[in-house]
Amino acid sequence: MDKKYKILLYTFIGLFVLFGLVFFANKIVKQKIKTGIEKELTNSNVEYKDITVDILKGSSVVSKPSLKLGRAIISSEELRVIDLDYKEYFSTKKIVFDRIVFNKPEILITPSITPKANKDETSKKDFKEDIKIKHLVIKDGQLKITGNDTLKEGLYVSLRNMDIYDLHITKQSLKNKIPFNFREVSLDSDSLIYSLDAYHDLQVEKLQLDKGLLNISNLKVIPKYSKVEFDKRQRIENDRFELDIPVIKLKDFTWGFNGDKLQLESAETSVENASFNIYRNKLLPDDFSIKPLYSKKLRELETKLKFDKIQISNSNIVYEEKSLEGKPPGKVMFSKMDVTIANISNLNMESQDFPKSTLTAKAKFMGESNLNFNMEFNVKDPEDKFNFSGNLAGISAGAMNSFLKPALNIEVEGEISSMFFNFYGNNDNALGDTRLQYHDFKVEILKKDGVRKNKILSGLANLILKNDVSNKKMDQKNIEATRDKTKSFWNFLWLCIRNGALKSFL
Repeated sequence: MDKKYKILLYTFIGLFVLFGLVFFANKIVKQKIKTGIEKELTNSNVEYKDITVDILKGSSVVSKPSLKLGRAIISSEELRVIDLDYKEYFSTKKIVFDRIVFNKPEILITPSITPKANKDETSKKDFKEDIKIKHLVIKDGQLKITGNDTLKEGLYVSLRNMDIYDLHITKQSLKNKIPFNFREVSLDSDSLIYSLDAYHDLQVEKLQLDKGLLNISNLKVIPKYSKVEFDKRQRIENDRFELDIPVIKLKDFTWGFNGDKLQLESAETSVENASFNIYRNKLLPDDFSIKPLYSKKLRELETKLKFDKIQISNSNIVYEEKSLEGKPPGKVMFSKMDVTIANISNLNMESQDFPKSTLTAKAKFMGESNLNFNMEFNVKDPEDKFNFSGNLAGISAGAMNSFLKPALNIEVEGEISSMFFNFYGNNDNALGDTRLQYHDFKVEILKKDGVRKNKILSGLANLILKNDVSNKKMDQKNIEATRDKTKSFWNFLWLCIRNGALKSFL
């Protein structure tokens, strides 16, 4: 036989033997890797339909996996393990999960998930060791946190893309509300729905979190009922909310759990073009529950917060109050609001240099008057001391009547040229000063039809008004107000200003 043909024959035989060895080695290694993964998954409480292994690509695919982690159940169309570390496997007999991809998973978290298992099954399913995943990827998934597997009583979030880095699962972490620890999370969601209470839903159109920057688009609080239907369902006074915020941005945003409590932090939060509508029916029975001031609310809040700066720009608030049967509600409006809030926190309150919370606001009051308002309080102060001050320039009778007439059956004439107020208070009382300037001021008390004037009562009211001091600045010192603790802080603020105004008018 020719020498070159011998070489070709030997080469062909050698390649055939080599490929045969590779084939059988591949089959043996695949089986070993598959057995190793099956063992890891069994120890990790994972059920599945099938496993395939590709050692050339260094990947494995688990079909129809279902994983239980504490109070969470994760089921998926497919779980793909990428970049298997064979060296680690052959040296330690452990599979190293470098990157895992969940395709179309559904994550369900409930207070209790499954009935108690027998002792043999429980011991078999317990975690034998820690599980570490360097990079977990979720694609086209959804998260549900519910009380009884009903969306209306919990949270729904679409998980278009989610990346979790350095995920770590331990026996201890399984006891937490989030059953794993992690270093960093990035998220891209195109839908979030949360039931705030029996009467309001929270919806977010888009939510993106990447490297500490959280962007929220089109956040809305939507009432579940119309005003008429809402009133029918109330036994006592209650607020109906409508909130629309096109843009919220949180810089240096972090979240996690402080013990068993959710913790949220942000160095700077911006809110743009918000619209907030509040409606209350004062014809319903009073709510006599105690209303804590903001400092106490924050101090005792279950969620831990640290928001260094919150900037609200070009936003509006409308408050509607129904006080007379058969009449439309009175309205108080604040527009073009620019608000800066600093140091909203209930973390590290034991610190000696724990900062005061401050609020500075500018707005148009009733669409025409320039309003400036300042406030400060200390969250950790058990006496709940606070200070608020501000000034209001130029409000006409027409603007005041849009609230006074439907709410109190009163019309006024004239103008308040300016008002200044400054009060210091606590949970019990307040003391402060006011300055009021007005001219041509008259009061008309209307009859029940809201049209005809009650001439006798109107005459008596105008008789005691100090119209002879028109255009003079009326300074009032040491104005006192006692807080009704069944009312809100804003009722207390109004009581302080009202007491000062009445002393100037009368």
